[in-house]
Amino acid sequence: MSKERHIFDKVNLTIGIIGAVVGIAGLVLAYGVATGWTPGIFGFGSKDRFSCTLQPDTQNGGEVWTVMYRNDKGIKPWLKMVNSFGDGWNTQKRCDTIAQRLEGFRQDGLIGLSYRSDPKTPNQSVICANTKLDRNNCNLLVTLKSGAEGYDSLRRMLEALRNGTTVEQGSNGSTVPTLARGSTFVNIEDQLASDDLKAASNASK
Repeated sequence: MSKERHIFDKVNLTIGIIGAVVGIAGLVLAYGVATGWTPGIFGFGSKDRFSCTLQPDTQNGGEVWTVMYRNDKGIKPWLKMVNSFGDGWNTQKRCDTIAQRLEGFRQDGLIGLSYRSDPKTPNQSVICANTKLDRNNCNLLVTLKSGAEGYDSLRRMLEALRNGTTVEQGSNGSTVPTLARGSTFVNIEDQLASDDLKAASNASK
């Protein structure tokens, strides 16, 4: 076989592979349009909205594990993993656990985050998720280290929402939630995707 023929065959093979890839991509796109299916995003399952990734730490430099949320307009940081957690877990494991818990709570109508003292452990506070199904109960997200102040810990975790975007607005144009001094609860419904807002509206009280 001549050198020119060998090169010609390789070019044809490359063109054939590219054509096959483009064809498959077209079929996937057509299937997605017809069925509403969306492929998974790195770190997310095809239907998950919460996951974890390393994000720039605008306060201290470097990177910090951060809970991410996928709403109707894209992915944005939600909760920064501050170093005030108990149980001896590293921040990546803690971040993954919080994301998994939030994924379950959003299906119950997630409406906000709060903190409170832990009656089972003296001098120790917990961060909670509040839902429409049990808005007055503490759905545990994370237990803080002994002596860590609940207000300050939750406020620092929420810094990811403020610093993760140059425009401090939620998915529907609302301002990013902040935790007022003296308050134990912050409403986050303005940050939710439309499907999660419906889940909150339809959840049983």
